[in-house]
Amino acid sequence: MSAQAATWTIRRGRKHAKIASVARVVLVVSGVLAALLGPLVIAGKPQLLPVHELLGDVAVLSLWTLATVGGLAGVSTGKVALAAVLGVVELVLAGTQKGAFGPTAHAITQVLHVASSIGVVAGGWLLARSVLRREVAPHAVSKPTLAEAAAEFLGKRRIAVTGVSRKPDSGHGANVVYRRLRERGYEVFAVNPNAEVVEGERAYGDLRSIAGGVEAVVIATRPERAIGTVRECAELGVRHVWMHRGVGGTSVSREATEWGRAHGIRVIDGGCPLMFEPAADAGHKAMRGLLTLTGKVPRHVPERSTPGGAI
Repeated sequence: MSAQAATWTIRRGRKHAKIASVARVVLVVSGVLAALLGPLVIAGKPQLLPVHELLGDVAVLSLWTLATVGGLAGVSTGKVALAAVLGVVELVLAGTQKGAFGPTAHAITQVLHVASSIGVVAGGWLLARSVLRREVAPHAVSKPTLAEAAAEFLGKRRIAVTGVSRKPDSGHGANVVYRRLRERGYEVFAVNPNAEVVEGERAYGDLRSIAGGVEAVVIATRPERAIGTVRECAELGVRHVWMHRGVGGTSVSREATEWGRAHGIRVIDGGCPLMFEPAADAGHKAMRGLLTLTGKVPRHVPERSTPGGAI
């Protein structure tokens, strides 16, 4: 399967899953409300009958919607057919109940109607689950914890840091990260196209200029520049990117994050490498806890491979 075809398949699956999720909620809500109104109608409140019938019709339509989506999603024909039949039976019993003659026939019809209503809700729920399992599970995104992703990232020894300033005393996050990684024994490379030397070491104009390449990249530039760096990482085969986000500014770009993950790159979108050992310090660890609570540091880091394996 080509990358384009695989991407289309994933998008179609997501659409099916979304429709199934909505239809399931509508089915359950309408079915439960109809079941609650049924006894009230029987108890002598006929004014509620139109609402009861409308809710029943909505439940059946939701079930048939699930049957249609299930058929398109490749759910077994038996399950789809059963759902369609349950909807027909429900409507037939609802109509028969109105015209049933005699208390015995009416009571039997009511019991069958209740049973079919339960079948509609239960059948729809199970059918929706089948759709979601079929369409979501094959494309599920694994979500290692941030600590696991950080350990993998910091397990690399050759790391580039973009956005390192020419002014070492500027307090720029990139400079702090660069110095700490260098102190902890990493082979670290500063990337700044506007400088030849930063922090007393050579600066590189881009990742391609680094002889021997790198294994991981910390992005500490403005967010709008992140997509270019991530694309360059993909071209060079770099599979680990960390977009820096601290108390102040951020380098996180949603566009770059999604693009990178779609092309097989593990992107950590937030936080700082200095929040984790072996590069951590007490201040950054405390900051990690605070920023995790505020949502600026992710708890998990999704990863997605390229559809079809192409970049």
